[in-house]
Amino acid sequence: MSSTVHAQVCVQGQVQGVGFRPFVYRLAQELGLSGWVRNNSEGVEIVLEGAKLQVTELLRRLQSEPPALARVENIFLDLAQPSCGLRGFTIAASQAGHVQTNVAPDAAICPACLVELFDPQDRRYRYPFINCIHCGPRYTLTARLPYDRAHTSMAGFTQCPTCQVEYDRPANRRFHAQPNACPACGPRLKLFDALWQPLATQDPIVAAVARIKAGDVIAVKGLGGFHLVCDARNPKPVARLRGGKQREEKPFAVMVLNVTSARSVAQFSDDEAALLQSIERPVVLLRKTDQCDETLPGIAPGLSRIGLMLPYAPLHYLLFHELLGRPAGVAWLAEATGLVLVMTSANPGGEPLVKDDAEAQEYLSGLADAFLTHNRGILRRCDDSVMRWQGEAPMFVRRARGFVPRCITRPLAGPPLLACGAWLKNTVCLTRGDGAFVSQHIGDLDHAGTRSMLGETVKHLCSILEVQPQAVAHD
Repeated sequence: MSSTVHAQVCVQGQVQGVGFRPFVYRLAQELGLSGWVRNNSEGVEIVLEGAKLQVTELLRRLQSEPPALARVENIFLDLAQPSCGLRGFTIAASQAGHVQTNVAPDAAICPACLVELFDPQDRRYRYPFINCIHCGPRYTLTARLPYDRAHTSMAGFTQCPTCQVEYDRPANRRFHAQPNACPACGPRLKLFDALWQPLATQDPIVAAVARIKAGDVIAVKGLGGFHLVCDARNPKPVARLRGGKQREEKPFAVMVLNVTSARSVAQFSDDEAALLQSIERPVVLLRKTDQCDETLPGIAPGLSRIGLMLPYAPLHYLLFHELLGRPAGVAWLAEATGLVLVMTSANPGGEPLVKDDAEAQEYLSGLADAFLTHNRGILRRCDDSVMRWQGEAPMFVRRARGFVPRCITRPLAGPPLLACGAWLKNTVCLTRGDGAFVSQHIGDLDHAGTRSMLGETVKHLCSILEVQPQAVAHD
């Protein structure tokens, strides 16, 4: 027989808000181990009692089989404590303290949620805020750590009894999914006209899609801010948008439903296709096809590449679903379609990305014909990441949504430092121990709004990482 041990384990890295505790719970149940698991300021704390062989197996699987969004950086183990005679395994309440863990980036909707989104029998059918522990917003709605609902912009939404059962049940895919909600208790969409008068409609998506088909430009509130959206095949709204954003030459990012649809306007390798479909869902700069400029006039004039991305939020998929006439099932998600939407950041004149209704009313009036918005707060504005394949690896053009605030490990630890970045295309970086945390794209500092965003970003990074820099590097 294997000897019984008492193990105290600390797991550090991107391990909060990614389903790590229910993952540990399931492993402990499977392996017959007793104890508990909880979030704390350092990451995830685990206490285990049971056969040494089974404890060793659990530790191995923490590293080899973590949840999709988890990134395990360190595992510390202490076997010095005597056995306490623990019985059963539980998920304990989070413990506060000096923060040493990381916030997860926002993640594209997962396949399981997509199936539910388009199942007429599911209670979240066509619900634009569907999510689970494997997908959805994280960084953009987090005020501080530990990553608990009370510390996010979902704090004001009390879960209905059915959602609460999901949230409380360790075996459920929505166990402690902090943005968990449904149509009965969660955020809702609302559509406003160009003068910010609410439009009476039973389904804002239906009304917004009708306007897109009619050639309107719609401002759509997403995960990290607003996009300006129109039919990319229609030159009239594209030209209006280009004039309104004062972008005479710069290209617009576009969104297509899937990789199959992308091949009509772009040429790409298997590596580039994998990047398009990754959970981070960046805009990828791809070589144009010969017919691209004819199909999408005015999108990327005079350039050899086009910035293209796939849907990543439930709302994006719902727009395509409605544009295609609400096809049944989910097979349509992989089928080719000629639909192409402009999905350009709503940051007119080089100002920071617009993130709430008040800013949209101030900065986007005159640019948009209607506003499709919602009441789930965006606490941190975060633009789409932009990447291109360079040689044998992807390269960042803009590192933001999907990657921020993921830690970059340095070879040596050191005192906390703040690097303020360049005047143009600014980002900032804060270090903690052996980790470097690069902010989302901030922009050119010619504008007062962008300089204010720089200050907000530094303050937020210092807050969530609980770090006060000992030195500042700047121009």
